[in-house]
Amino acid sequence: MTGNPRLLALATGIVGVVAICIALAFQQLPTVKAAGACAIPGAVLEFEFATAKADLERIFGAAGSECRPKALAAMDAANRFDVVYFIPAYTAFNLLAVTFLAGLRRPLAMAAAAAAAGALVADYVETVTLLTITKDLAAGEAMLATSSTAAWIKFGLLSLHALLLAAICLKGAPRRPILGVALLLPTPAVVAMLLTPASHAIAPLGYVVAWLALMAVALWTAARGPRTT
Repeated sequence: MTGNPRLLALATGIVGVVAICIALAFQQLPTVKAAGACAIPGAVLEFEFATAKADLERIFGAAGSECRPKALAAMDAANRFDVVYFIPAYTAFNLLAVTFLAGLRRPLAMAAAAAAAGALVADYVETVTLLTITKDLAAGEAMLATSSTAAWIKFGLLSLHALLLAAICLKGAPRRPILGVALLLPTPAVVAMLLTPASHAIAPLGYVVAWLALMAVALWTAARGPRTT
């Protein structure tokens, strides 16, 4: 850890809280709420992994349906919110977490920071592509390969980031075995999602547990001071 340990811990915890608040705000967006039942549960995540016309019709409804304009508007509102607020927030949290746990000089820490930066790029490629697709679903179908590939890369890099932080917690000093185990969870979640593509909701649950544990340890460290052994 470099710099002021308690300040780094506090910054990590606060940014983590901000990221969680932003994530919770997605469903409160006026356009999303106005869509009502037209916005299917998990629509944003389903759209990220959509690969065919049938996926688009399941998410947005058939062409000419009453639901399609509402579902498209809700999706665009969520993705614009993602671009401006959530992606920068969770990336800042991930980068601060690296500095809080290990500084940026260790090879594992540098690799974790690189994974977080790569996930940022992949997420922007994915989300900007999705915003382009919704302008014209028929024409945008050809871009689904780009958005879905970027989504898999994003989740893979976020899993790698958590795995490297887990190694730091389990092998470095001070050791944080409980946090280390929590940070392992995104990896099996992504593997499960790969083996069962229909279970896209699995992966985010792994990150929720891992990031909540990381945030809690950061705030605890800020309150009590860092351990040295």
